[in-house]
Amino acid sequence: MKCILLLVAVVAYASADSQRAWCLPLGAKGTTCKCGWANRDAGSRIVGGSYYKTNEYPFIVGIASVAARGYSPFCGGSIITPNHVITAAHCTDDIIKERTKTAVLLGTHDRSRPSSSAVIINVASIQQHAGYNPNTILNDISILTLASSINFNKIIGPVCLPAPGLDVTGQTVRVLDWGAEKFQGSMTLKPKKLDTTAVTPAQCAAAWGISSRNPTQICTLSKKETACQGDSGGPVVWRDPQTNRYTLVGLVSFGAACTDERPTVNTRVAAYIPWIQQQIAATKPSNVCTKA
Repeated sequence: MKCILLLVAVVAYASADSQRAWCLPLGAKGTTCKCGWANRDAGSRIVGGSYYKTNEYPFIVGIASVAARGYSPFCGGSIITPNHVITAAHCTDDIIKERTKTAVLLGTHDRSRPSSSAVIINVASIQQHAGYNPNTILNDISILTLASSINFNKIIGPVCLPAPGLDVTGQTVRVLDWGAEKFQGSMTLKPKKLDTTAVTPAQCAAAWGISSRNPTQICTLSKKETACQGDSGGPVVWRDPQTNRYTLVGLVSFGAACTDERPTVNTRVAAYIPWIQQQIAATKPSNVCTKA
């Protein structure tokens, strides 16, 4: 993931019964939730943009438009319940306006080679934040409600959601997706991971001319590496050292045309936990996995 452009861009198995109670807060050091695991050897860590192991991150999904000849991915997202995927509002804005049929691609890795483990589920409805502003890119968040429930397994499962007050400023976070490697390039066939740093609100505000008091965005910056087209809506995760699980701290939102000239701006998930819970309760009530 060498290059964000505003887009049109532990392992646990669960039965259908156990999925109904995936999030039971355990206390300050964690939850009983089965979420945020990675399928790799313990302690493995790669810094910089690089391809990662097949199905290493079970929570990442591709969001695609449905066409007569198949599926055309255009954004990323993350599983948060058996019935819901979270992504950016700028990924769903045109879908809603044009009534485009959309699906999520689960358990997918190499898009050039069909896999028997891959699952495709149509999107039944979209809950886009009512305050989304396409000019300022504020409230850039949407929830996709799926037409059928996801059956969680080793390679398909939910990411952990953050506690409302979680602050990862100064820490390493990881961006995941199939985004392009250069400006106006094609999306990659295999997903990549990029370790980057969550910078201070003041540093981000100075670069973009936005308010440093805005609690709904989190900015990241790495030398010569950033997100790019196709990465929008994809997960920005933080590995909780207490649980070794990945927590969704951001949704890729916008940046400086696939360059590192300015920090990438991501929607700060921790600022929207009550909203997320409301959307889930209003559609297909499901428990979400949130660190207490």
